[in-house]
Amino acid sequence: MLRLKDLRLLLIAGGLATLAACQTPPPPPPPPAPVVQPQYTPRAPTPPFGASALTVVPSLRIDGLRDTINRDLGPLETLWHVRAALNVAALSCTGPLYERLVGDYNAFITNNSASLRNANNAIVRKFQRDIGSGYKVEHDRHQTQLYNYWSFSPLRRPFCDQAVQISQRAIVTKSADLDDFAAQALPELEKPFTDFYLAYEEYQRALNAWQVQYGQPADPSSQSSSVTEQSPTEMEQPTAELGQPMLD
Repeated sequence: MLRLKDLRLLLIAGGLATLAACQTPPPPPPPPAPVVQPQYTPRAPTPPFGASALTVVPSLRIDGLRDTINRDLGPLETLWHVRAALNVAALSCTGPLYERLVGDYNAFITNNSASLRNANNAIVRKFQRDIGSGYKVEHDRHQTQLYNYWSFSPLRRPFCDQAVQISQRAIVTKSADLDDFAAQALPELEKPFTDFYLAYEEYQRALNAWQVQYGQPADPSSQSSSVTEQSPTEMEQPTAELGQPMLD
């Protein structure tokens, strides 16, 4: 009986082995799906100092200087443009670092009232010669553009930093030395602007490269500052009276 039982077990095991050998083996598992790398688009470059993406940078002249309102000036005009810059600084530069600007400005125009009055009168006469009867409108427009140039708000801090240094020299400058003082002070006051123009052109190049690779930004308005800057000729600001800062 034991042998018959063992034989049956052997037959069953052999049948199962034969059956298993006759079955088709299962297919291998499918290869893993390729890993899809997420496509990351870097943010588009933004203008320096939070300026507007619509800012117009003055062109470079043959002499390497920017074509701004401070070009091609005589000594008296240079002095007057420096005075305007210090006037804007006295009005707009606030905080402990700039507290002395109002006093320095008032001292500067008090100490040099005759020279500054002469500069202003000479500029007015030049407009009279060049323009004729409509000179006053053009003179006022020029003064507005001059004040607006110095009032470019994205550069408020670096401009104020320069102005407070210039003002300390202004109050100890004698009238006989005003021409030399102004000739040195004007490019120093302009330095934040010339540096900004270079940085803005670098931003424009970076933005152009970004657009070539990624296309136009989805929302162009996001590339400008939250407060849109007006161009100098669009802004209106009264000019100061000689010898009195515009504090009202």
